[in-house]
Amino acid sequence: MSSFFSRILPFAVFLAGVTFSCSAPEKKDTSGEEWFSLENRYAEGFRIDTAEGLWRTTVLHPWQGKDQKVFSYFLAKGRERAAADAPLLRIPVQRVIVTSTTHVAFLKVLGKSNTIAGISGTDFVYDPEVRARIAAGKIKEIGHDESMDYELILHLQPDVIFLYGIGPSTLEQVTRLTRLGIPAVVVGDYLEHTPLGRAEWLRFFGAFFDEEPSARHYLDSLAERYEGHCLPDTLSSRPLILTGLPWNETWYVPGGRSLTATLIHDAGGRYVWEDLPTADAYPMDIEKVFHRGGHADIWINCGSATSLRGILRVDDRLALFRPFREKRIYNNDRRMSPGGGNDYWEGGVVHPDMLLDDLRQIFHPVTMPAGRSLVYYRQIE
Repeated sequence: MSSFFSRILPFAVFLAGVTFSCSAPEKKDTSGEEWFSLENRYAEGFRIDTAEGLWRTTVLHPWQGKDQKVFSYFLAKGRERAAADAPLLRIPVQRVIVTSTTHVAFLKVLGKSNTIAGISGTDFVYDPEVRARIAAGKIKEIGHDESMDYELILHLQPDVIFLYGIGPSTLEQVTRLTRLGIPAVVVGDYLEHTPLGRAEWLRFFGAFFDEEPSARHYLDSLAERYEGHCLPDTLSSRPLILTGLPWNETWYVPGGRSLTATLIHDAGGRYVWEDLPTADAYPMDIEKVFHRGGHADIWINCGSATSLRGILRVDDRLALFRPFREKRIYNNDRRMSPGGGNDYWEGGVVHPDMLLDDLRQIFHPVTMPAGRSLVYYRQIE
């Protein structure tokens, strides 16, 4: 294992609460460095700062809930150490493990899929090239949560493992991996409220590969396309949009500040629950959803249901909903892997412009080119 530990400098996770400036260098912190902030355009959950030969990436919101931590990671290129001997991770990283298919999508855009040595949930990967590497044994399944295979992770010798932050329990994984000498980076992209905010986490990943400038260039191009395709707030006619599907007689609906609500609005729809004040999922009973959304014009994102019959198997009362009667139901499951992975939650994260165009085509077909096929959505029959 000596070759593994010689590739990376001592590394640790820093917990910090720091106020940053976007227009001027900060005062020197405890590391003795003078930091310059690289301003985010959309994302709220991370920040990136630079100093001479150094990067500092900070995750401000790693998971849901009130019990939050702030994680900072110090990255170095061409320097042996930071002032005050702050632990560093040498970049660009060459070998990584990821724990979410969204991480796969970010690395795909960066052209770094070939650095993936392990994945949590290989069956759910959609990307054909990555699936081919999994089939060839070049990418290993590392397990998840309590079943995570730490022995295998150590054997794979990653430069870094990107963790999906699900809650304070993630700290246990961070602690155990750090004790094994494996840098563990918590990622909270899924908490962003806007499609472009989530896509901007590409810059966060890019910093670890010394590709932040190219990630920023991709984001700028993506934002131009996305914002250019948004329908105006002054749109006079907006169809009423229902989302989701009940589970065990409870219907969890995304809040009015959720990413789903943002996409619906930008595509010219009016979300049934647009008045709910947060991005959280709210539990509702079917009667309440019917009272508010039974007369909706269109129903989207209906979970695991692949047909109208499948919807009725969940609850036969769903036949009373107007979109069911009029067969105006569209699910976001057009691109599925053999193992059940959905590219909407993988490639769609870095291609929100395509998600937007699909919804525009569903809500306002006359605004889209004739003959265009849906990419991520399909009509339920």
